[in-house]
Amino acid sequence: MSKQFFAELAGPTAPLKSLGIAETENPFLTDSYISALQMLGRECWIVGTRDDRSVTDAAVALLSRGRLSTLLEIPSLPASAATELFWDGIYELCKQLRVTDLVAETYASPSFQLPALKGEVSRTERTEHVVRLDAGLASRLSSNHKRNVKKAKAAELTMRHGADPQESLAQHQRLMAQSLDRRSARGESVIQSAQAIPEHRAFLQASAAELFQALQGDAVVSSVLVLLSRKGAYYESAGTSPQGMAVGASHFLINAICEHLREHDYRSFNLGGASPGSSLARFKAGFGATVVPLSACTCYVGPAWRRKIRTVYTLARQNPAQLRKAMCGDRYTLLVYAIGTDAILKPIPVSEGIRFAGMSDQDLINLPADSQDHEFRERQLKRLRRFGRSYAFAVFDSEAIAHISWLLPADALKLESPRILLLRADEAEITACETLPQFRGRNLYPFAVQQLLRVAREQGIRRVYMKTQKSNLPSQAGILKAGLKAIGTITVLTPPGMPGRSFMFRRLRS
Repeated sequence: MSKQFFAELAGPTAPLKSLGIAETENPFLTDSYISALQMLGRECWIVGTRDDRSVTDAAVALLSRGRLSTLLEIPSLPASAATELFWDGIYELCKQLRVTDLVAETYASPSFQLPALKGEVSRTERTEHVVRLDAGLASRLSSNHKRNVKKAKAAELTMRHGADPQESLAQHQRLMAQSLDRRSARGESVIQSAQAIPEHRAFLQASAAELFQALQGDAVVSSVLVLLSRKGAYYESAGTSPQGMAVGASHFLINAICEHLREHDYRSFNLGGASPGSSLARFKAGFGATVVPLSACTCYVGPAWRRKIRTVYTLARQNPAQLRKAMCGDRYTLLVYAIGTDAILKPIPVSEGIRFAGMSDQDLINLPADSQDHEFRERQLKRLRRFGRSYAFAVFDSEAIAHISWLLPADALKLESPRILLLRADEAEITACETLPQFRGRNLYPFAVQQLLRVAREQGIRRVYMKTQKSNLPSQAGILKAGLKAIGTITVLTPPGMPGRSFMFRRLRS
């Protein structure tokens, strides 16, 4: 039977039921979830695929109209999002609704390969942690989690749910703020949305979610808001007080929620996402959760002229200096260095325990968040998305990543915009060299460059280039220390009012 894409505007009552869509384990695909969003004034569409007999899979899509943009957001992509059929239908719907921005999220989605999408602006590789609620639940707890659950029971913690939603929601918000403050103090990147309070209230009013809370006496010390479907649950948000942290309240509460859900014939409890290697990921894994790899994507699907107008409008309000720069043009000069890979160099000394190794795609995805440079991991993932594979190499101090550099062959450099260096097939560039703040001043940058020259030689590359801003004196010092020689400059000129166009003036010696 052939499949077809469908898109239906959700009605005010039981829209899934009216389309013959049975509720699954996905809490982002329920009539109550749609009702909650409609309470908030969101326009909800149901999209998916169907055959001659029935709907094969579906998702909720949310439409928001603004002055200069129209957003279509799909919180939980269905399995059919791996197919061209699904996306051809979504693009046609975007055209029909005059959508400019498309956000494809994968909360509680099955794991699948998300294809390259039209107009991609950003792509995020993420993971979620899913606990299967079967008979082996208790035995899968880590030893640390078992100790904390035991400690909480000794402190006489109890779990409640179904309490007065107004009072319990206020307690939930207070505990969430305390948890976010702790994570921020540890160097994690956290965002607290002002939309969370009305969303949480709507979820509770529409019976799309329930609050579970741990009490020590009369005090609420931990709280979790859980989205619910008929057979599945999703950890939407949580918070724990310092008092609760001291007695293992969060471990106790999630374990108690799992037991409660299992007793009521739920099949799974999705604990949500966490950055690989983070303390939150370790916490969620400790409940015996299965790690589910996923991808999410943001796209611009509107006309180019609208995007330009919106960019000018946004810059005028938020960054007038950058707008003036775009309108007046830009000019900057790069210093260029080069060396043959057969050159004999004086080795750079480094301390004991330093090692150099290549980084696979998965290594980059699993990079932990750094406490002193919160954007370090995201910059590596952005390059991974741009080039489609990893060309990264790292310097490790024991097991800690201290430095990353990228060795880009000529074919990969064709993807750069603007394209500054024009290289032959047997040439490459060392670029995107970053030493984390706590490891600087230890010769790791020139050491990495010399190791990359060896790798380049083994790959058959004859000559390697590097470039840096004229003002970046530390970078220049590291390049020269590694043994490269200055061969000239490249001036990059962006004409006034043409931010997408650049011209190169190359003054290079061979």
